[in-house]
Amino acid sequence: MANNPLNVGLIGFGIAGQVFHAPIIVSVPGLHLHKIRESRPANIALANQRFPQATVVTDVDDLFKDQAIDLIVVATSNTSHFELTKRALEAGKHVLVEKPFTITSADADELIAIAKKHNRVLTVHHNRRFDGDFNTIRKVIKEGMLGTVVEMEIHYDRFRNYLKPNAWREEDLPGSGILYDLGSHLIDQALTLFGIPKEVSAFTAQQRAAPKRWIILK
Repeated sequence: MANNPLNVGLIGFGIAGQVFHAPIIVSVPGLHLHKIRESRPANIALANQRFPQATVVTDVDDLFKDQAIDLIVVATSNTSHFELTKRALEAGKHVLVEKPFTITSADADELIAIAKKHNRVLTVHHNRRFDGDFNTIRKVIKEGMLGTVVEMEIHYDRFRNYLKPNAWREEDLPGSGILYDLGSHLIDQALTLFGIPKEVSAFTAQQRAAPKRWIILK
């Protein structure tokens, strides 16, 4: 693989692209950061500065049409995950999507079916799977140090009683809000530790004065 690296196209050079995806891609033997798609001038300048080996483009079609690209990483806002992933798969690319995978399970099922149809790898990036505390808990449970686990409480402790200005995660959009943001990590950790549940009960609440939050269960 090192002699024939996979060319990677990165869609989005915001926080996820800057902090997680681009640095990881260039540090893994066998991966080559081939192109970055970004539209914001400040982020374009930063991408050119940090990763001069990659070509920075503003049109996402430049990635889909590039026959040299093997893998596309989708690191954009939640509402765009479905469309961009679908187009990437139909263009014959393998795809890694930043969490949350999609806004609805119906969209997720459709993407999985498309990936199978085109025989492409489709997966989701959950960086919190690699946190030291989570992996310690995973080891403890796997080795039976606690015996039979009958109840587990997982949470992030944070405090910010105001909405962050100009943050798409806190706008009145489908897939916005803390449940789709940090909450998706907690759900993923529960599934990783204990597998698929037989049934789920859930309670959600809004603790800050803000526009309604879209929580779509389908």
